[in-house]
Amino acid sequence: MSQNRSDIYDPEFVSGMFDRMSKTYGLANLMTSFGFTSRWRRQCLNDLPKVKPNSTGYDLMSGMGESWGNIQSKLDKESRIIALDISDEMNKKASEHLKRLKTKNIDLKKANILDNDILDNSADFIVSTFGIKTFNEDQQLKLAREIHRILKPNGSFALIEISKPKLYPLKWLYMFYLKILIPIIGKIFMGNSDDYRMLGTYCSDFGDSKYFHSCLIDLGVKSIYEKYFFGCATGVYGTK
Repeated sequence: MSQNRSDIYDPEFVSGMFDRMSKTYGLANLMTSFGFTSRWRRQCLNDLPKVKPNSTGYDLMSGMGESWGNIQSKLDKESRIIALDISDEMNKKASEHLKRLKTKNIDLKKANILDNDILDNSADFIVSTFGIKTFNEDQQLKLAREIHRILKPNGSFALIEISKPKLYPLKWLYMFYLKILIPIIGKIFMGNSDDYRMLGTYCSDFGDSKYFHSCLIDLGVKSIYEKYFFGCATGVYGTK
């Protein structure tokens, strides 16, 4: 797979990649991170500032709904989650997950968060776990602006992404994870490693959440930058 660097951030390319990976992504992601993504997801959502009763919020780049249990633990029974993802196949997997949960307070919607019809000041909370690596810096700035636009005053947010640690031993393991382990898992699960190798490219380009944090700060959002497990994952949380 040979792609122009700008093409890999095109929403259609990203959507198609996750469509192809949808059957294996959840298990492969858990295996390649040795279970840490589940732990980091929980820690990130534990950092989500308190959400008031009867709230409505968004799970962005929601994938197969891996975050819903952690989000639900922060909400009362009257609150609602609107889950957005650009991939048709990921949304199908999420729909199957939703049926198993037998809950009525989660709505699924196919949407590109960078080009959406969500009303201004309409969300009490916004979360996203491991979704922002597929955004370049221009798109991260646009995402920050959308979060600022969509959140109600005093609305809360929490986002996390796999990141490049500073400590050398961990950095070496991180590069092994990106360059070797992810493509091998992709080969085992899919018969080719191209799409999973792209995940490594996205992670490497992303680096960490500092730039996204700076975008939020520049918009006047009260954002806190957080490192998880010595910077192997980083995120932001706070309020508008």
